[in-house]
Amino acid sequence: MKTILCTILLFLNASTINPEPKLFSSDWPVWNITEGMHQERRLDHFDYRMKNYEVTLKWFKAGNVDVTFMTLYDFISIHPTKHPVVILGITDYSNGGDKIILRNNIKKPSDLKGKKIALANNTISLWFLHNYLDKHGMSLNDVILINQKPSLSPLLFKEDHSISAVVGWNPNIDNALDDSAYIASTSADFPRKIYDLIVAKKSFVTNNPDITEKFLTNYYASIQSQSVIDKTASTLSVSSLEYQSWLQDAKIFPSRSMANNEKKHLYKSANKIINFLTIAPDSIHHPETKKRFNERILDVKNMVNF
Repeated sequence: MKTILCTILLFLNASTINPEPKLFSSDWPVWNITEGMHQERRLDHFDYRMKNYEVTLKWFKAGNVDVTFMTLYDFISIHPTKHPVVILGITDYSNGGDKIILRNNIKKPSDLKGKKIALANNTISLWFLHNYLDKHGMSLNDVILINQKPSLSPLLFKEDHSISAVVGWNPNIDNALDDSAYIASTSADFPRKIYDLIVAKKSFVTNNPDITEKFLTNYYASIQSQSVIDKTASTLSVSSLEYQSWLQDAKIFPSRSMANNEKKHLYKSANKIINFLTIAPDSIHHPETKKRFNERILDVKNMVNF
């Protein structure tokens, strides 16, 4: 009995000292592929969880997640993080999955001046809206920003007709559409503005090169695997055809070599984001969002680990 007890205590102590690395995924169709990967036991080396995107950002910033997915915009905006972090790869860039939906009475972009726009303004939606307004000779200070969670913004838009526009990403954003609204613009109008990444704590990559390599190999293989796609769709309670239609709203990089070829464009996009995040627009009142605006010295080239 004493021997068995000692064995149990040793096992529990080892589990405490060497816990499984945490891998978080969240609600973007390309990243949802981890659900199918999990079903096929391709993530057995990880403590894997599907989380709300905002929660994922907070946990990663605090150093409590080893590997996750996020946009380039959010990767830059959450800095400085508690521990050094690196970019392991590019999954895609949004190519229609992010959308701006307007009321039918908004006939042209300039009609938005002074109007309310609902979005989660501490996410990529703010960067997308900035690019849309800038293209049409306006800025974020020309509109009234109504902060709401990504999943709730479309519902708020449908319920409150004083809100003239809503910004978000698939599949939630399509819940805002009805006979009173239309899609004014998508990320397909702004290619390479919204890059999506695989990121990790630098210490995890240094200490676990084999696990890192295996995960990256598995991810890029899975995004092309019909069986993984089918299992992901089943987990999301949609058909494989519907899930694959969501994937078509992104320019997916199906191999590491193709993702690696995007570095030049990634750096260019990163510099624009860094410049944007220097001074907070006056229209932003959400405290957590305002904190992300500051002059930062950040060399993304030195943070790329692929």
